[in-house]
Amino acid sequence: MNSVFYWPTIAVFASVLAVSGVHDAGAQNRVRMEPRPAAGGPAAGGAATGGGIIRLRDLTGMGARGIVRTPVYSASVSGGRATALDWAELTVQFDSEPEWIDELSFQYFALLYSRATREYTLLKGAATYVDVARGRGHLSSAFIRPNTLARYGEVLAVAVEVILKGETVGTLSEGKNAERKPLPETWWKNEKLIPKDGCILNRAQTPFAFINVDDYEAIK
Repeated sequence: MNSVFYWPTIAVFASVLAVSGVHDAGAQNRVRMEPRPAAGGPAAGGAATGGGIIRLRDLTGMGARGIVRTPVYSASVSGGRATALDWAELTVQFDSEPEWIDELSFQYFALLYSRATREYTLLKGAATYVDVARGRGHLSSAFIRPNTLARYGEVLAVAVEVILKGETVGTLSEGKNAERKPLPETWWKNEKLIPKDGCILNRAQTPFAFINVDDYEAIK
């Protein structure tokens, strides 16, 4: 089944979402999925939905600011012939509350748009971390290959879902459509978008695996 489609107008989305009781993100560039407050007090953890277990702070990866060049390593063998190419790096900063988390998964989604074909493509991929200690400013990152960008276009929007023991404990998204208009809150769940799984790589699957290793959590 094809994983690309022509994105409907924002007016069509607004009408569909209004009927279903879901509202568009409005004029905000970033969409935060806030938890519903528990009885007796407000919910903790900002974007977290697991009782303040995880707080998502920042998500990047759209457009030119998400582009990074393939790192060049020095070696005793002769150099390669190819010029370093451009990757898209998706990065999210987060805080964690438990003293230790055995395993924490980040499910990434990226919406790409080709100006040549005027088609949208949804990419999907995951990064799973182990032994995550309590703290602030943790970093998770994932990458899109240069040839994937060349084929499907620029990254317009990014979303991440954080999963702990099978439960989604945090969600964050950022971006707009090709007309620079806001996207629905859970645009990556649109049934017309069939994600291409495995096109977003965790850091260990890329040439960036040995760059600033201690800045990132340990990948399973």
